[in-house]
Amino acid sequence: MVSTQSTVELPAAGAAALEAAFAAARAAGAPLGLPADGDAPQLDGDRAHWTLERGNAAEPGAIASGPGTPEALGRLAARWQAWHPAEALPQDGVWRRGVLQQQLRERTEDLSATLDEQAREQLNRELHHQGLYRFEDLPVAGSFWHSVRRHGEHTGLADLTIPPAPVPAFWQLARIALAVSVNEAGELDRERYRALLGGYHQERPLSAIERGAAPTLLRMAALDDWLERIEAGRAPAGPDPRLAGLQDAGTRVQSVWVRPAA
Repeated sequence: MVSTQSTVELPAAGAAALEAAFAAARAAGAPLGLPADGDAPQLDGDRAHWTLERGNAAEPGAIASGPGTPEALGRLAARWQAWHPAEALPQDGVWRRGVLQQQLRERTEDLSATLDEQAREQLNRELHHQGLYRFEDLPVAGSFWHSVRRHGEHTGLADLTIPPAPVPAFWQLARIALAVSVNEAGELDRERYRALLGGYHQERPLSAIERGAAPTLLRMAALDDWLERIEAGRAPAGPDPRLAGLQDAGTRVQSVWVRPAA
């Protein structure tokens, strides 16, 4: 399969920090979708942009062992957040905490007409639930990787996203967890999820407040994925079974956490 590419851009004021993060990841040999033509950006006025390698689709069996295990992906997520922390993200003074929920609501405005009544009810229920949270006290990150994909022999992360304001650092784990530890029925593979959390925890200890937010952020990741499939015309008109499973799994998700040190 031929590797594809994606793009990422941000205000030029934040270019140096992201360039340094790319350079650090490249020096570490991290399996990330890094710039295809060097770490320096292309500048267009007050914007900087990069063309990134996306890698190839990761088959489920490819993340069973080796560098692409859930534990390794957790460590990789934490290392990237150290290379590109929230402080590196330029602030435009418009967006604040709750940026993920705001973006989701804006995306749904034109989509509900494509859904049947039960799906609209599920969507509205989830938007209401997400609207109850702003994650004010959670650790934050300045960027996140949207996808789990293959880079050569290794499974890693691709499709870097620069949000307009810092997002919860756990959002990265929720995105990865959806790809590697949640099936299409919304059932959580507890051991894979715990391994993902444990790998991250080795690099940056998770907090108790993140444990409380984890079920909601995992539901948000499922909602985000469902909206993407609706936008692409790849979702049926009815409710999404994966989101439905996670909507009823809050206590079970929260019960899985990193094991305390011996």
